[in-house]
Parts: sequence; C-alpha cells; structure tokens
Amino acid sequence: MKEIRLTRSFLSKPINSILILLGIILLIEAVSWSIGYAIKLDKVEKAGGFLSYVGLVVRVLFLPELVTLIITIALINRYHKWIKLVSVENDWQAVGLYELKFLPVLGMAFWIFNPFTQTVRYILEQFPTYSLSDYLTFYLVGTYNWATYFKYLFPVILIGYIALNISLLSDFLKQRREAQEAAEAKATKAAQEALALSATFVPKPTPTTPSPYLTQLKGKNGGGELTFPINEVCFFTVEDRSYYAELTKGRYLVSKTLNELETEVDPSVFFRIKRDYIINRQAVQHYSYWENGKYIVRLNTPDAHEIIVPRARMQEFREWLQNTQSSQTDTAADSFVLTS
Repeated sequence: MKEIRLTRSFLSKPINSILILLGIILLIEAVSWSIGYAIKLDKVEKAGGFLSYVGLVVRVLFLPELVTLIITIALINRYHKWIKLVSVENDWQAVGLYELKFLPVLGMAFWIFNPFTQTVRYILEQFPTYSLSDYLTFYLVGTYNWATYFKYLFPVILIGYIALNISLLSDFLKQRREAQEAAEAKATKAAQEALALSATFVPKPTPTTPSPYLTQLKGKNGGGELTFPINEVCFFTVEDRSYYAELTKGRYLVSKTLNELETEVDPSVFFRIKRDYIINRQAVQHYSYWENGKYIVRLNTPDAHEIIVPRARMQEFREWLQNTQSSQTDTAADSFVLTS
C-alpha cells in the first residue's frame, strides 16, 4: 500500500472524543490513586463520599474538557479540508511531515475553544447562583492570559496527536484489510476457475506405469475387506483414533495413519487440508467464506460432505489447486503434441 487515504471516519464521530477523554481521565485517576492514596482518600471524604467525588470530577473536569476536546478534534478534521489533505504516503517521513502540519492548529486551538469550555465550567460550577460580572472576570476575559494558555498547550497537543494518530491508524488498517480481502477474492476466483469440476466425483485413472506413490490400499467394513485404487478415495479422515477411507461405494477402515498416507500418496492428487483430513482434488466441488476467519470446503461426494478449514490453511490450499491445474494443463498439451 503506497499511500493512505484519509477518510477521517474516526475524527468525524463525537463519541470517539468522549472515549479518548474518558480513557485519559481514568488513567490519571488510576495513577494518582496509586501514588497518593491518602491524598485522594482525603479528597473523597471532603467531597462527601465516593459518588459525590465522581460527580465532582464529571462536573468540574470531564464535561468542560469534553468541550475542549470536541472543538480541538473538529478543528483537526476541518483543517484537512482547508488544506485539501486527502492522502499521505505510507512511509515514516511522509507521516511525520503530515503530522507537523497540525502544530499551528493545535497551537491556536486555545483561543477558539476557551470561551466555550469556560462557559460550560461556569454553568456547572456556579449553579444555581450566577453573576455576569464573575463570569466575565473569572471565566471569560480573565482566562485569556498566557498562564492559562500554557496550562492547556501540552494537554491539547497530546490529545490532538492521539486523536490524529488513531484516525491515521484506523484508515491504514481499514485499507489494508480491504486490500487483503481484494487479494483473497482474486485468489479465490482464480482457484475456483482452476477446479474445472464435474457434478459428481470422477477419480483419476490408476496409472498403468510404475508409480513412486501408493496406488492400491486395503480396507474393511461391515461387508468385508476390499482392495481399491487410491484414486477412488474421496478423502481420508480419522475418528476415535481409527483411520478411514471414504469412497463413493462406502467408508472403509484402513491400517495406515494420516501421517503415513500423507507421505505415500501422490501430492498432485491428495492434499492434507486439516490435521484430520486428506482430500482428493477430484472430490473438491467448491469453497467459500464461512465465518470467524474460516472457510467451508464442499466435496462432490454422494453425501455432499463439508469441511471447515481455518483461513491460515486456505492460502496453501488455493496454491495447490492452481498448481495441480497448471500441471494438468501442461500434461494435456504434451499429450496433444505427442499424438499430432
């Protein structure tokens, strides 16, 4: 991903401002309680109890500074539009230059949010007795000074960059996920096209020439014993520590383990798709996304058998399907040349 598109979806939602401020206040409270337990306990007692203390924090700190945060984030969001910032290159230098552009905004934010923050603070602190002169002197005009400005400067820059970086990270992760899903969809389409399936299971013919791989296997079921060609097996599986070969004519108990079979069967025909399954390529009908990062692989067996497969295994499975399809295409082309 060469660049990050700045959708600013995080900055556009006021609820995120609440969550950021709530997280910061909870962190401050946790630290102050851990290093000054006796002092905090004294404050709680002076406030009239724990609930009264929480109410005081909400009234004096949370609600007024929530106004500060909402206005600051709104300015950051609006500044993107003013200077027409729609994307940033996906490298550290470009991201650093992008963030430096917001220092002037965060530096001047105080002069914009201060009257609104102080008005809310005045309403909450002085309720129900209000005085216009006190409001102008102590909450409005009186707070426009350098001492108050520098008191706000560092927290505003910190919170502003927290919001900015969360927004940037959110856009990056969303676009990376979309790119991965697009790549997966493309790979899935290619693999599906490579299947070239029939409606029912049609095994490959048993090779007439000597093969380095296992070609015959003996199994037994309630009807007796049977020796069958390996290529007629739809899949091998294990249940209750017993190993089975599933054929269209039925299920047979076999003596070989899946680990043994995996090393002895033709890897262009069989694939160990899970710990407890080895499947025949000719039996694969199709696959699709299921849920929670898992896929469902459907086999064209008489009972339409289905196997749930984790996403981590699907990439190798898709590559195997495509490679075996390419091998079959090359073999067909060679046969055509030899017979011509």
